[in-house]
Amino acid sequence: MATRTENTVTINQPAEKVHKAFTTQEYWAYIAEHLSPEPGEVNEFNQADGGAAVTLFEVLPLEVLPEAVRAMISQALKVKRVINVSALADGAASIDYNADVKGTPVDFKGTIGLAGDDVSTTLVYNNEVSVNIPFMGPAIEPKVADA
Repeated sequence: MATRTENTVTINQPAEKVHKAFTTQEYWAYIAEHLSPEPGEVNEFNQADGGAAVTLFEVLPLEVLPEAVRAMISQALKVKRVINVSALADGAASIDYNADVKGTPVDFKGTIGLAGDDVSTTLVYNNEVSVNIPFMGPAIEPKVADA
């Protein structure tokens, strides 16, 4: 069983400008460096056909994890996140991502729908988290999804 969440964000910037950020290495370097208390890195970045493919290596320190998760692990989590951004067409693009949390039974993946015009952009995040631990996984999934 997986826990699914949906979040919607509106940015008061044109879709073209938001999409351009998602397809630049500088944007992802900033995200990797500032998303977690411990800086991560852009391991790979490729632009192609108006989109981008990105691989981030990130570290999630224990203090940002839910207490139920901290009880089961003894060190920071190492995350490999792969993001694929499609080209912008008619003010819309899709972004998919998958995260591999090294040494854990956690699967994290999702999509972002980007749609907008010359004034604003809406991002619709659909996330899916699975914790594959018998009996406990479904109880922990919502806490992991919130982290």
